[in-house]
Amino acid sequence: MPVMRMSEKKDLILQYEELQAQILAGRVIFKPPLTAWYILMPLIFIYYFYRLQKYSQSRKDFVHNYMLSRRRALEEVADAVETHRPPDIDSFREFTTVPAEATPQYIAWIRVLVDHYTDLLRCDGTCCEDLIRSAYDGRGNYLLFLNRLNRIEHKLNRALTPGLEVDIPDVMETITLMETQVEQMRRAEAERIFP
Repeated sequence: MPVMRMSEKKDLILQYEELQAQILAGRVIFKPPLTAWYILMPLIFIYYFYRLQKYSQSRKDFVHNYMLSRRRALEEVADAVETHRPPDIDSFREFTTVPAEATPQYIAWIRVLVDHYTDLLRCDGTCCEDLIRSAYDGRGNYLLFLNRLNRIEHKLNRALTPGLEVDIPDVMETITLMETQVEQMRRAEAERIFP
């Protein structure tokens, strides 16, 4: 198997993460249903297309926002691995718009992502699943990482929640739905990658 360049591995990981974000968006942002009323009444049908367009944009926005810190962490790790230096995690304090009271949890989450991406980028494979298999050497090790990631994300979400509760109705229900879906996806992913 030919050795992949850093940029190729980075692209594999980025594509994999974006696919996971798109799947998650489909599980937490619901498509408006098309009913007979929409078809029978032209004005209502126009409203349906407006809602459908809004749904589509919401999914794109979700994926974009979900990927912001992940993309930045992956870029930092790739550069650090290539230049043989430790990743600059402290620079994320300046990059983020996270409230000050949630910054410690955000930085802890970034550390987990940085460790994960470092492990993946130091491995070889032809797809992201190969990189994961090589980095974690078994379902048990990968599940330990996923559990650690889930725990730190829960802490980050709880630290961010007080500021969101004022602006977003039902924020806790949305966060709980997202966490539940992410955990289910990750468990299924581990079973698929390590049969």
